[in-house]
Amino acid sequence: MASKKSESKKSEKQVDKTEKALAAEREQFVKLQLHSITKSITSAEAPIKEKYGRNIVLGTYKEGGAVTFWSHTVSLPLSSNAILSWKFCHMVHKLLRDGHPNTLRDSRGQTTSIRQMGILWGNLHDRYGHIVALCAKLLCIKIDFHLKHLEIPPNLETPEEVLDKAITIDINKVFDMTGDVFDYMEAGLKLQETVFCQMESNSTSSTTAVGQCRLAPLVPVIQDCGPLYHFLVKLLFKLHSRIPVDSLVGHRERFRDQFNSLTQFFERARGIEFFKSIIQIPDLPSEPPNFLRAAAYSDHVKPVVVQNHRMTEGDDTDFNEGQSYQMYYGYNHFDPTSEIPEQRETEADTLRKELEAVKPELELMKVEAQCALVQLKSQVNNLEAELEDQRTHKQMALVENERLRMEMDALRMQTAVAASIQATVEDADSRAQTAQMHFTRLKEKHAELVSKHADLMRKSADMVKQINSTQQEEHVTARQTERPEKSQVHNALQSKEKTGDQLSSVLVGLQVEKEALLRTTKEREAEIATLRQAVQLHQTSLQQERETHQREMTALHNQLQEKMCREQEQQMEMEKLRRELEENRAEVLRAQSALTTKETTGDQLSSVLVGLQVEKEVLLRSVKEQEAEISTLRQAAQLHQAALLQERDRSQREMATLHNQMQAKLSLDSGALKQKLQDEQFSLLQCAVVEAEGIVLDAVAKLDDPLHVRCISTPDYLINRAELTLASIDKMQQSHVGYLGNMEDASGMLRSVTQFSHLIADTIVNGAGAAHSAPTDQADRLTDNCRDCATHCLQFLKELKLKATLPRADPTAVRCMVQRILNQGQDLRPSGVDVRKEELADMVEKEMAATSSAIEDAVLRMNEILSQARRDTSGIKLEVNQSIIGSCSDLMKAIHMLVTAATDLQRDIVESGRGAGSVEDFYAINSRWTEGLISASKAVGWGATQMLESADKVVTDRGKYEELIVCSHEIAASTAQLVAASKVKADRGNKKLLTLQHASRHVNDMAALVVTSTKAGQMQIEEKDSMDFSGLSLIKLKTEEMDSQVKVLELENQLAHERVRLGELRRKHYKMGGIPGDSTSGSAANDFDSSLPTVFPEPPTMELPSLEPYGPDSTRSEPLRLHTPRLEPARSELPEPVKNTSSKRAFFHKFRKPPQ
Repeated sequence: MASKKSESKKSEKQVDKTEKALAAEREQFVKLQLHSITKSITSAEAPIKEKYGRNIVLGTYKEGGAVTFWSHTVSLPLSSNAILSWKFCHMVHKLLRDGHPNTLRDSRGQTTSIRQMGILWGNLHDRYGHIVALCAKLLCIKIDFHLKHLEIPPNLETPEEVLDKAITIDINKVFDMTGDVFDYMEAGLKLQETVFCQMESNSTSSTTAVGQCRLAPLVPVIQDCGPLYHFLVKLLFKLHSRIPVDSLVGHRERFRDQFNSLTQFFERARGIEFFKSIIQIPDLPSEPPNFLRAAAYSDHVKPVVVQNHRMTEGDDTDFNEGQSYQMYYGYNHFDPTSEIPEQRETEADTLRKELEAVKPELELMKVEAQCALVQLKSQVNNLEAELEDQRTHKQMALVENERLRMEMDALRMQTAVAASIQATVEDADSRAQTAQMHFTRLKEKHAELVSKHADLMRKSADMVKQINSTQQEEHVTARQTERPEKSQVHNALQSKEKTGDQLSSVLVGLQVEKEALLRTTKEREAEIATLRQAVQLHQTSLQQERETHQREMTALHNQLQEKMCREQEQQMEMEKLRRELEENRAEVLRAQSALTTKETTGDQLSSVLVGLQVEKEVLLRSVKEQEAEISTLRQAAQLHQAALLQERDRSQREMATLHNQMQAKLSLDSGALKQKLQDEQFSLLQCAVVEAEGIVLDAVAKLDDPLHVRCISTPDYLINRAELTLASIDKMQQSHVGYLGNMEDASGMLRSVTQFSHLIADTIVNGAGAAHSAPTDQADRLTDNCRDCATHCLQFLKELKLKATLPRADPTAVRCMVQRILNQGQDLRPSGVDVRKEELADMVEKEMAATSSAIEDAVLRMNEILSQARRDTSGIKLEVNQSIIGSCSDLMKAIHMLVTAATDLQRDIVESGRGAGSVEDFYAINSRWTEGLISASKAVGWGATQMLESADKVVTDRGKYEELIVCSHEIAASTAQLVAASKVKADRGNKKLLTLQHASRHVNDMAALVVTSTKAGQMQIEEKDSMDFSGLSLIKLKTEEMDSQVKVLELENQLAHERVRLGELRRKHYKMGGIPGDSTSGSAANDFDSSLPTVFPEPPTMELPSLEPYGPDSTRSEPLRLHTPRLEPARSELPEPVKNTSSKRAFFHKFRKPPQ
């Protein structure tokens, strides 16, 4: 049992390790994809590096789609950089062609964003804007085309069988597909034409990075145009075979135009070195195909675009990385139990070495495969051409059917002749066999004769030897023997010699016959061999002809079967027609029966017609009588018409004289009215100019107004006002030219003058406000420029006010001064701390939650302070503390309601504005608004904590009442900033916005109540220490008076020094762009110490009560009303809030707790 448990634990640990390894590998894959996307899709004007694009393509195959790619590219700022959008379109086109097939499915939902991006850049006059719009249009057409025609993959490499099957089903589908291919091709050709035109107009070389950046996206366009041209040719030939030729004139003209532009495109690209190093561009025919001739399709050759193999730097590492990922995933998937780190490392090293060893061979194999692919494609083209030739021959075979039948008869005769030749060959074979048998017999006889001759020769030799021996033995006796016996022996020997000579002569004859027979047999064998060869050749030719004729017969048989099928179909149609004819005949019979019935009714009607004829004659007589009366009436009418014509001529002459008199009078009156209208329009213009002068003078007066010193504006808002002012100056110039051309209409001039006066005054006032928080030198220059701007503006308005100087009025000087103010505002812009856009959403949620928690803690702390005050104080002091802490607690509750309403409104804005994107994307897109919202929430929370500390100090007699007043001012300003930040993105009719506005008003009322209760309590406590001078003498009073004057002077000097110090603190704070963090140890304070708000809004103006002593009803006085300014920022982007006065910040810095 223990061993089983240990084994189960080990297996669980191994499974956990595999899961962790897979998660780590997935994270590494995502990082690699993000790195490749950020490196490939950049704002640099250079082409996409091949290795990063290849990594992205391989990532789609590894992932099985393009989800990771689209999840990362959604956050790219495509609407702000045209080069980025251009490279994005190139990468998307490359993924659609070379990526995983599921890339098309994952890109379906992105067509809307791509189309919107193209529309955006098409409306902007940018270097890349027009081509980005065309490329986006091409991508949308490509995605829609492949989604509509799923049989064609995105790389357009469709087998011919699939395409033939797709276009042979329905001719309507072929027609629709032809239109789609035309649109696809037209979009690609329009893009390349625009790119080349821009390069020629800008004199951009293709060897530079800038030129290659524009040319790189044309590579997939070339790869698409080749197959699209083939599709068009095939589809148009199909349409011309099924549809009348006259209805396809537009298609042929459109194809001719696209053929010419495609030929020019390929020729121009073929001459550029950049394309030569990447792809091999095919040649197109000199003339477009003739679709009116069906046989012309056999001359068509499919253009094939071949991509060259290129090795770039860093390919080895990328390839190894991708292979290692695939190896590791396969290793984990099939053997998860053997994942020991050391073993994995050794196996990885061995695999890398093997990959490095195999890589050159792999590259050679790739090159050979490319070459083989080119050859195979050429062979395929040749085979397709041969196939078309065979088709044409097949059509011609129908015409040659009769000739083939005649040839069949001739072949039959030839077969008969071949049969006779075969018989002769068999006879020759039999003769050769008999000759061979005769030769073997002769050979046997010759062998017998030779054996007999040899026996005789041996016998003769034996006889000679016996004779010699007998002669030697009987030599002595021979003499003694008788002579007759010797003669007999001699005669016998002679006879034997004669027989031997005869036998030798016979042998010579037999040898001669043998040689003759051998020669004849050899000749016969040669003849037989030649005859056999001829027979074999003839048999092979006959076999081939038989096979060809059999194939032709099978083809003819198939055609006959097709004809039979067609005849059967025709017979079926004939049967249908017969049935229809029978039905028509039945209908005719029914019609005939109906006619017979109608004839009977016609006979009845004829009798009725007779009666009607009689009535007709009566009516004719009456008509003649009426015609006579009409003729008399016509004569009377003609006489009356002649009188009327005479009267009309006379009235026309009178009308002509009256019209001439009226024209003369109108010409006199129109001149006076025109002059009067011009005077009235100019008087209206003068009134508008006078009002504009008043607005500008009021703005100039604020430059020296001491009450305006506390008003501070941000450089960003000043820049916004100055830019709008420059736009209004341009509009003013246009309206001025239009008014000089037509002085009867001054409406445009009036609108321009009104807008210009308000914007220039706003620029001057905000320039003065920005100068209040700027360094001394820059503030002086900005103030002087504002004064000079006002002077030139008044001079320009003065020229507009007089008719003599109106034509030469020129706002150029005003424009220069406004431009200077704009430049100074840009110089004054502070450098803020950059925050990552991914952290904005979390920061907003954290800051709003921290603000709400800080306010809740402050409310609880207020209750504790109130209970402590009730225990420690009594009498008037207790009443004052209760009123102050109660008003502060009410203020905290109101602030909590405001923060809750702002949070609800902010969530509603995000949900309604983010669309299909995520919350993080919404905050990243609206980063300026998010930063303003974060700053406002920080300011509210920080003001609440400061209010809590100040109230605690006032209750424990360690603080001052002024601290509470300043805190209330600060909280009112912070809530105004929070409301403004929340109001920017909200709709006007949003109910949550109304709730937020009510909460803001309630906060202002509560803040005013805090100020009122604080001042009332301060005055109640100070009334106890009334001044009693009854016991002082005259000299003592005089000395006290002098001491009081001395103290007043000291306080005035101290006030002047503090004001100087306040100005320096403001300049220093403006440069730093934020408030240093507090280091208190409190929980609420710590939430806001790390990142306090960099800017605060201007506190709302208050109607402060008089400083005179309160009467008996002073505690019942109404609370102060806060007059918050109307903040109406632009809907598109939240302007940076107005910076708060540094006096309040210095005050809060002064009363902060030291770090513990």
